[in-house]
Amino acid sequence: MLHKKEKCMAGGLGFKGFTAVVVLAASLLPGIGNAFQVLPRISDVDRKLTSVGTNQWVDGLGIWLVGNALPMIKNPLHEAITLNALGCSVQAGSEAECVTVAAIKQHQVLLYGVRWPDDPPFALNRSDPPRTSSCNPAVTLRSTAQPKCWATLFSDAAATAKINLKKDPASPAFGPGDYLLYRSHFGDLQFFHAMAAHDGELAAVAQRRMKSWAQFLWGIATKTLPTGKFVRDLEPAALGEYFPGDITATNLLATGIVEVRKDLSHVAMGALLHMVQDSFSQAHSGRGAETGAMCPGSPRFAQPGRIERFYSYAGQAGSAHDREDTFASLNVHTLQVSPTVVDASKGFLALWNEGASWDEAEKLFDCVFALQAPGAAAGPGPFVN
Repeated sequence: MLHKKEKCMAGGLGFKGFTAVVVLAASLLPGIGNAFQVLPRISDVDRKLTSVGTNQWVDGLGIWLVGNALPMIKNPLHEAITLNALGCSVQAGSEAECVTVAAIKQHQVLLYGVRWPDDPPFALNRSDPPRTSSCNPAVTLRSTAQPKCWATLFSDAAATAKINLKKDPASPAFGPGDYLLYRSHFGDLQFFHAMAAHDGELAAVAQRRMKSWAQFLWGIATKTLPTGKFVRDLEPAALGEYFPGDITATNLLATGIVEVRKDLSHVAMGALLHMVQDSFSQAHSGRGAETGAMCPGSPRFAQPGRIERFYSYAGQAGSAHDREDTFASLNVHTLQVSPTVVDASKGFLALWNEGASWDEAEKLFDCVFALQAPGAAAGPGPFVN
């Protein structure tokens, strides 16, 4: 197993996918991907690190794996949704047209935040690094900097999660001390993606985790929470359960990514949008039909269909899950549903731009994440082999 304990101190966490200085033009890697796969691409920082690193951990095969073989990275769905919500005007079902080099450059740091939950940057344990030659413990792990290492650890996380859950299905497969990549996709931090931490978790419990995360991110996004104090000492206090060590918002959101640290408010907002958007994916949560009602606490916003249950990723088949995180699924959604995931994103962006307090944002959260059955138990849903 490769998921050695990370040190809970400054520099102990990481990033997946898109760096602040990412070189977006597909021409940098000719023949890889299609017109929409402009994220992630190797960045200037990654190239410079390669030239001074102890081994050549950026290579063509690794970049191909990240850019083509891992659907949660190669399809810039979150970028398309966010850019549409930011004002890109296209017909419903054409959201992919919003993903352009110019638009991404304009909203670079916000989109880094939108990508962050899929690829959070973190430091490898230098005293006991993963036992694979593709990993360089001197370099922050993220998919564009160490693609082969990233893919190796992700595969190990998937396999180990199944073993851990067989031993104890009522607990998350990974928790504090494990690498962030393991926790965010297969463990206790699945709330980053609007998912339950394990099969059997009640919808109300999962929703409560998401609300704590949203409150924290809103505080960073509105600059009402300090970015240099330990997360365990901030509100909401419940978040300290997940980050009990010496970890600040800066460590969490920007380890090894110095270019975004002056704009952590944008990073936090992007991470919040990611969770909101994932809650509309049928592989993340099952939603009922919208009723045409307005949000009870925020009548300026339309109410989406209520969440019937949350799913847990560890028990799902990756291929079945990935089919819901495609432009085809997004197009079906935006052509048939109202309010859409884009509308929900617009709502949170509007409140953020207005400088709204958490009390106001909480009302919209309660509307977007309203539950049909608080006692519904999580499971893999129909997304199994």
